[in-house]
Amino acid sequence: MVLTIKAFNRPLILAAGFAATVLSGCASARFHDMPQPAAAQSATVPAQVSQRDLPPPDGIAMAEAGAAPLDAADLTPASIAGVWKADLGGMSCQLATPQTKAGKGYRAGSLHCPAALAQIGSWNISGKQLLFYDKSGRDLAVLYSTNANSFAGRTSSGLPVSLSR
Repeated sequence: MVLTIKAFNRPLILAAGFAATVLSGCASARFHDMPQPAAAQSATVPAQVSQRDLPPPDGIAMAEAGAAPLDAADLTPASIAGVWKADLGGMSCQLATPQTKAGKGYRAGSLHCPAALAQIGSWNISGKQLLFYDKSGRDLAVLYSTNANSFAGRTSSGLPVSLSR
């Protein structure tokens, strides 16, 4: 009996032969004698850490990282309404946050603000977040309360911003 390899089976046979060669190399004893990383040699389980073992979180750092501080205040439109001093990378300006409905929530305006806040058009509250939007309704900044009269967070471009009264 004579076996013939058809043309369309040659690539399949070559691929199978190549795979067998590669796999047989992985089973070689020389790979078993290589030193293992320290993590693989150690069979110890890391210690459990509870929240009481950790220092209290820095509210401003958490707000700037985009996470709500544990002590972030619940927000209401009345607690936000007014005039705020904004600090954006060392540059100061003022933001007005009246309770007049507009855009995605309430109307907002800026006075002498850098470009990142100059286009502010509206603000709103979502949970413990204070959200600012530009005049087209796009996200402009997200902030969290750090105490009764201040907020910290980031603009949509990643710049740190804080508000105070």
